Amino acid sequence: MIRDRYRALEESVRMASGGRTRVLLAVKHQPPQAVLEALMAGATLLGHNIIQQLSSSEEALAELAAPPHDTHVIGHVQSNKARAAVTYAGTIQTVDSLKTARRLSTVCRDLSLERGIMIQVNSSGAQSQFGLDPADVPALADQIRALPGLTLTGLMTIGANTDDIAAVRASFATIHKLSDQLRAEGHDCRELSMGMSNDWQIAVDEGSTMIRVGRQVFGERPA
Repeated sequence: MIRDRYRALEESVRMASGGRTRVLLAVKHQPPQAVLEALMAGATLLGHNIIQQLSSSEEALAELAAPPHDTHVIGHVQSNKARAAVTYAGTIQTVDSLKTARRLSTVCRDLSLERGIMIQVNSSGAQSQFGLDPADVPALADQIRALPGLTLTGLMTIGANTDDIAAVRASFATIHKLSDQLRAEGHDCRELSMGMSNDWQIAVDEGSTMIRVGRQVFGERPA
């Protein structure tokens, strides 16, 4: 059952991290009833990869009188989807350019909203992944500070896609070090969104404050 799987995972993460790390449920393609079951089991963080599903899911959950929860965007945001992202999610984790940040800021201003954002970092150098080169992150963080409606809350990464545990660990350690650097430079950048179903234990070891897991709780994704 979703309830039992969520509670078992949450307990495992709590024990591994000493309570530092939270579980964000990646709910891509999940029906509202499945998401509701997870929320009733105690989940409080949801993550959406697809903006169209974000809006329809949040509206359905509202109709179902779902418990309060914090919703994040964990997929790439195209400019024409920025308004929906800001409307339905409190945090956008996937900002990797000044253009995207400016677009989100403009929408926040238009809607009189404040939103948290994270910079997505390509810590493994994978060409198939979105994300900013680590060396370019401090400059973007400084630029974001000047944008109204946005608060930089942390960094997000996808770990190296390899069976080489040392390489996966290094990709997470890069983000932790970068976060320390940003805080030393005056950014209140405390969240580290890193770790998924296959590598969350490594991410927790390297300082993750938020793992993004779907399959371990919901089972294999619906077709």
